[in-house]
Amino acid sequence: MELTKQGLKDYLLFDTPIHYNENITLYPLKMMNILKFNQYQYAFTVRKDAIFMEKKFIKMTYLDFLKYASQDVEISIKYKMPLLPYYFDMACRLLLLMCGEDSHIEIDEDLTIHLNDCEITSNIFDDLRRIFIIQNDVDFDMDEFMNIEALNALEKARDFEAKKNKSNGDTEDYIDSLAIALSVPSDYIENLTIRKFWRYVKRIQKHETYEACLTGQMGGMVTFKEPLQHWMTSMEVTDKYANVKANEDELRSKIG
Repeated sequence: MELTKQGLKDYLLFDTPIHYNENITLYPLKMMNILKFNQYQYAFTVRKDAIFMEKKFIKMTYLDFLKYASQDVEISIKYKMPLLPYYFDMACRLLLLMCGEDSHIEIDEDLTIHLNDCEITSNIFDDLRRIFIIQNDVDFDMDEFMNIEALNALEKARDFEAKKNKSNGDTEDYIDSLAIALSVPSDYIENLTIRKFWRYVKRIQKHETYEACLTGQMGGMVTFKEPLQHWMTSMEVTDKYANVKANEDELRSKIG
């Protein structure tokens, strides 16, 4: 299985579960799990090499770093990340959530993870992280590296956008709005996958913007330099931060 968005495209189309191996099947998370999703996803999306720039941390795998951080609270204090010691536990809970109701997880004293009787190695953990990110359309790229200055600038820009658009509402407002727009009951929304829910929200927003612009253009009130993009076209966003990113392999090659 090619663990890229393109390779998983057929699974994404109708949110089909992904059979990773004979023990592990991964299901896209649903809106009924949105609160847990919002909390646990941080355990899978730490910018380890950008934030923790000490050589010993950069040389660790992501899973080994979570294990180490769970047993050394001084790291969280030093880097002002109070939830860091809990990320290993949160990652385990997220793995369990991804595998559905009949799954089980065991954690040995040395923090070795067995998920549905399958030992989760660092490589398997990275595979499951990648599937989670793609399957649930999480805004994170495991393969990119940002230096700390670029990361801080990006976070500052995101905070600014969040404040600027805070009138857009919270998740409950979006749930209510989508239910009204689609004329469906709340339990329909509850059973949507998180990925599909946000795609519907974005598509409705794109449709409304298109209709407003088209009306203005047809009425002669406004003109546009570029042709209007139809609301049914792709919603994929090009990476406007590409110039501040580097390949993680370049960093690792320098530290040996």
